[in-house]
Amino acid sequence: MKRRGIPMKQILLSVVSAALAAALLCSCAPFQIASKVLDESDLADALEQELEAASAQAVQEVQTSDLTRRTYTTSQNITKVEIEEVGANLTIKTADTDEVRVTYIEPSAQTLYAFEVHGSTLKIRKLGRLENMSSTPATVITLPARAYENIEINADNAGLTLEDLDVRNLEVEAKNLSLKMEESTAGELSVNADNAAIELSKMTAKKIEIEADNSVVHFDQTQASAYACDLHNGSIEGVLIGRNDEYNIKVSARDEYTNLKTNGNTTAQKSIDFSVDNGKIQVRLLG
Repeated sequence: MKRRGIPMKQILLSVVSAALAAALLCSCAPFQIASKVLDESDLADALEQELEAASAQAVQEVQTSDLTRRTYTTSQNITKVEIEEVGANLTIKTADTDEVRVTYIEPSAQTLYAFEVHGSTLKIRKLGRLENMSSTPATVITLPARAYENIEINADNAGLTLEDLDVRNLEVEAKNLSLKMEESTAGELSVNADNAAIELSKMTAKKIEIEADNSVVHFDQTQASAYACDLHNGSIEGVLIGRNDEYNIKVSARDEYTNLKTNGNTTAQKSIDFSVDNGKIQVRLLG
């Protein structure tokens, strides 16, 4: 014999009746919703609606767990940017715009980024990371095209691309980093990294300072008044704009692994100080 299903409302009526009977036996007050006493049928309807709403909410939470692209903007006069980034591909560039714009991806029901503006400083913090992703979503920060006082980036497991920037002081501290900086101008560029691939392409700076372990530094037509690069287990390679006699060159590396030699030109106004422990230096000056 096929059993017929019992309607939800009938089940709720039974539950409500039992509850009311228990309330009467113990002289308890009857059930009230929004200060209105309901009969058994009304109360059953109300409970059924609450169950349906709870069920719908649960479905909505599952559906909104998909990734959503969001945009943050501010028209504040930003001169300093501080970024704490974990596990993402990050691009910072400038454009002909009057506002700072950040486009990023996060789960619809989860907040991964926090944005704060203090005076002229924009602080961007990543609160978590996306797990089980076949590829890392990109975060793009677009700044108005003007000079900036300071940009500070603290990043782990990240790919950084910096384009067309003009900044007085740029600091990068990272682990497991891929950094590419191109067509940019910096007063001082400072990089402290572990397990990094660093490429500086067609950029100009007063000073470039890099301290890294297990890393490769590649210069592509880079021009600076002072270079200070200290690597452990790595290499320094590429092309610098300038002539040997313009620089006081100091090199610390095994002779067979370097083509650049110390020249003792202590009267030079510019300097190159390259040190590689357990690695090579293959750098050419193009003047």
